[in-house]
Amino acid sequence: MVPTAGMDFRRLLAGTTAATAVTALVGVVTATSGAGLTCEARWPLCDGAVFGLFPANFMSFIEWSHRLVAMVTGLLIVASTVAAWRGGRERRVRLATLGAVLLTPVQVVFGAFTVLVQEFVFGYSIVVLTLHFALASTILGLLVAATTWTDAAETTVSAGRIRRAGGAALLAFPVMVALTPRLFVTFGEAAQFVYYAVGFGLFAALSVVALWGRELGARSTAVAAAAGAVVVVAQLVLARRAFGDEGQLAVLGLSLLAFGLTVLAVRLSRRAEPAVAVGAAAD
Repeated sequence: MVPTAGMDFRRLLAGTTAATAVTALVGVVTATSGAGLTCEARWPLCDGAVFGLFPANFMSFIEWSHRLVAMVTGLLIVASTVAAWRGGRERRVRLATLGAVLLTPVQVVFGAFTVLVQEFVFGYSIVVLTLHFALASTILGLLVAATTWTDAAETTVSAGRIRRAGGAALLAFPVMVALTPRLFVTFGEAAQFVYYAVGFGLFAALSVVALWGRELGARSTAVAAAAGAVVVVAQLVLARRAFGDEGQLAVLGLSLLAFGLTVLAVRLSRRAEPAVAVGAAAD
């Protein structure tokens, strides 16, 4: 089959969404490895050759790589936004990409604050780090929405697809529970990488269930899945600050709550219409 402009845009959007998730994961690795304050606490330069354009050692390389991946992802977000507007995509797709591209500079500023602790005393603080992560999750959510809406406009959305996406989400919960911070395993770098990779996948799957549910007019399904996605983000934020028994129980409790909402969304999806025609209404 000859690729069409629509297929090319879908691939660009899907690639941009994946790159955004990878950027967030590299950020997690940077924080957990203690590399966030390398590069001599300089930004945007680092501490190596060519006047600080390159890293001087492996730890600085981790921080430098995060910045490089973030820069590439930012360019992809700009490209997706331009393609959406120039290609006359649905209004909701254009607005979602616009929201992502407008939030990206704000995210860059918060990223700089986490490094420039000498110039900004509040830089490497819980508040800034939490806002930095929350913004990353918001940008990812907007791109997941744009990708899902683009797919819905060009393919057939069905209750079966909702259940499959919900089933994929349910498969993530055993991993999330098993890797609850310091509950069963030491919450080291490898454990955190897997935990957040699965967590971002879970967030994306629940977002898809919510958006597809809305496409079919299954409001209860959409609400349950959207609530589950919000709970997952709260869980991921809290997991970075969970200390002691209370923190462990709070993260575990959020996992169980999100699991219950996901089960509810899947069960409610059985009431949805069998399918909706290609090119469903945008609003």
